[in-house]
Amino acid sequence: MSGTATAPHPAGARTEHSTSSRTAWLVWGIGALCYCAALFHRASLGVAAPEALQRFAIGPAMLSLFSALQLGIYLALQVPSGLLADRLGPRKVITGGMVALAAGSAVFAVSGSIVGGIAGRMLIGFGDAFMFTNVLRLAAHWFPPHKFGKVAAITGLAGGLGQIVSTLPLGLALHSIGWVPTFAGAAVLTAGLAVVAALAIRDRPDHAAVASVPAPAPERIAHTLRHVIAQRGTKHSFWVHFVLMAQFVAVTTLWGGPWLTESQGHGQAEVGSLLLISVVGFIAGSWFSGQFISGNPVRRDRFSLGLSCAVVAVWALLVAWPGVLPMPLLVVALVIIGVGGGAAMLAFDGARMANAEHRSGTASGVVNMGGFSAAVLVQLLVGGVLQFVSFLPAVQAYRWAFAPVLVLLAVGTAAQWSLRDRR
Repeated sequence: MSGTATAPHPAGARTEHSTSSRTAWLVWGIGALCYCAALFHRASLGVAAPEALQRFAIGPAMLSLFSALQLGIYLALQVPSGLLADRLGPRKVITGGMVALAAGSAVFAVSGSIVGGIAGRMLIGFGDAFMFTNVLRLAAHWFPPHKFGKVAAITGLAGGLGQIVSTLPLGLALHSIGWVPTFAGAAVLTAGLAVVAALAIRDRPDHAAVASVPAPAPERIAHTLRHVIAQRGTKHSFWVHFVLMAQFVAVTTLWGGPWLTESQGHGQAEVGSLLLISVVGFIAGSWFSGQFISGNPVRRDRFSLGLSCAVVAVWALLVAWPGVLPMPLLVVALVIIGVGGGAAMLAFDGARMANAEHRSGTASGVVNMGGFSAAVLVQLLVGGVLQFVSFLPAVQAYRWAFAPVLVLLAVGTAAQWSLRDRR
């Protein structure tokens, strides 16, 4: 009799779990789509750089300022973004970020002045700053901890799709319909996605589903930051992101296009395809890391260190090679750069495992500062060196300009080694 009475419950529990799982993927999916849009806007200047040089009548140093200010705004807002994710909730923050991205793309579309162009990129950096940490916050709320690393890696895949659109498709749009329609159209689509996010994203499952888990009392900001930064896992993850993400951002958001055309001798039509190779590597690195590396601290630390060493070797090759890279060697270099960028998602798996759930947004923000603090330095250093050695042939000039990138990557890799788990 008792067996008859309890038999329906497992089926009901499975149905409830299945519904909850579908809802989790739907809510996260909308957030990931917003992140996909943010990555498109972030990387769009990389393919549009040659047209931007002409439209705004600027040189490489000023173009690097466009990108550096965009990434600088992004960087400065990483900790506030994490704190807002923990306090206001992802729905409000993601929606606001999408509105800023749409406004930035619209300003960038219609501006022909340096001030307008910079204002548009800074608005894009502002909106972009609130995307990734808040999508990860959705993952922390909606999925159990053992799935977080995989969901974070899939979030990286979503970003990779956005970067795919910002390579060859964006280049084709710029050449076929022009600057204003391309970026204005992107602004309209982004604004529509902001409306979807406001209506469909829910910060966490219904209260009844989590009533058994008491919410921690709100912490002071300084207290939260101290606890997050004190963790070895946070510091190690910071340097993993510093190395793997910064070099990928350097290639895909600004300097990849000019380097491939001016130094390597490839035409404008080829640039989008070559950058697409790196983005495909990014997607492959995200997928592989999520499937086989995340969730295992020892494997994660060893893999990220080995890949960081491979990335350092690639940039040493770019600095040391005396002329134009043979196409097979160039493809391998772009693939490794992309795989490194995708594997940077492992940094957030490490940060999540090292910190309590209610501090996960702040931890993600701190770690995200790693790659983008280095990215800002890279954009400014490469642009400054190019301006300084402008009298040299382009092949030699870019070798000198990439030398500071190599130094930064070597420093970050050494920091990973010193902070590794020695057990």
